[in-house]
Amino acid sequence: MQLRDVTALTVPRVGRVEETGDPSLPYRLLDGEGIEVAAVGEFLLDMLADDDSPASLRSYAYELLAWIRFLWAVDVPWDRAGRVEDRDFALWLKLVKKPPRPRRPDAPVPGSVFGPGTLGEAGSAARCNVSRC
Repeated sequence: MQLRDVTALTVPRVGRVEETGDPSLPYRLLDGEGIEVAAVGEFLLDMLADDDSPASLRSYAYELLAWIRFLWAVDVPWDRAGRVEDRDFALWLKLVKKPPRPRRPDAPVPGSVFGPGTLGEAGSAARCNVSRC
């Protein structure tokens, strides 16, 4: 069995998701050199053909960016990844503290927009309905 110490793994923040402005493929994933990752583009195109929303494509593109970064870090090509990489990626996501993302200077403090004190009566009613009170 192949063992990999995911807690010691350094996964560089290379590559990016780019909004294209093209409704036929609104997002694409670029590698560290700015070249589109073709397999991800094809996957996103299939999602779009299946009537997934552009917002879903964006979310999947970011999740696939994390997966691709992990594969680059362990030097395994996309088409050669298997159960071991899947397991190790899940462990890496679970066990390794990720660096915080840079925030926009004008962004609200995390948790301040939809925190418990901002929902008012509607939030209380929703919590009551969910908890069956």
